[in-house]
Amino acid sequence: MKATQGSVFRRREALITYLDRYDYGTVSELADRFQVSEVTIRRDLLFLEKKQLIERYYGGVKRIKKSEKRESQHLGSVEEFPWQRLLPPLHLLLQEKKLIFVGAGRWSKELIQAVADFDLTIVTNDHSALIDLKPGRAIVCLCGGEVESNSTALVGDIATLAFSKYTADLCLIEASGIDSHEITTMTLSESFVYRTMLQHTQGEKIIYTEGENIGHVRGFMIDRTFMANRLFSNRQLSEVETAQFSSQGLQFSLL
Repeated sequence: MKATQGSVFRRREALITYLDRYDYGTVSELADRFQVSEVTIRRDLLFLEKKQLIERYYGGVKRIKKSEKRESQHLGSVEEFPWQRLLPPLHLLLQEKKLIFVGAGRWSKELIQAVADFDLTIVTNDHSALIDLKPGRAIVCLCGGEVESNSTALVGDIATLAFSKYTADLCLIEASGIDSHEITTMTLSESFVYRTMLQHTQGEKIIYTEGENIGHVRGFMIDRTFMANRLFSNRQLSEVETAQFSSQGLQFSLL
């Protein structure tokens, strides 16, 4: 039986988790552990190598460890991102009785609560969105699916199928990286959900991210940059970056 994309994503996520724990492994032992052929494992490892998550050597692989300095910088900047400044332009783009997608992120719950007074239908994969949700006119729907580890995101085949059944008028996604070629997120399973959200939106496709993530595409590709049309961040772009994003049809706004 042909594997679904969801099962492939879960296996690759499990591969990363395994290598995080054991640091290295051989092709044969990984194939045995995940009950697939060595050809399939090599295909998975090639994919992860291209993402600079592993390093291959003869007969096996080892995990490339993340920079602790980089992670501490990232964690230190979480509260500095001015997500509240996203609200005025977002309010201008919202229209009554429309359907919007909101991808799970560090500020997605707050953003959903901030637009709950609009007459909207909001479909999200943030399973925390309904917690302490203030009464409003908006209808907030969870897509369903599996809970991503260390995240509030719902992922997997059910989540992806749910978004594919709708056509949204606006989509709002937090990215972990973006350049003139691609938009990325940190986990493989989330990337497929967010790609589906973008591809099933007929209106504004909004990406927001911290300034330090612009020009860097860490993690897994959500989609090509031209699939979005608005980028919000807290760092001013250089003239070169502005021209590069403009060539992809992406309008930048400074928060």
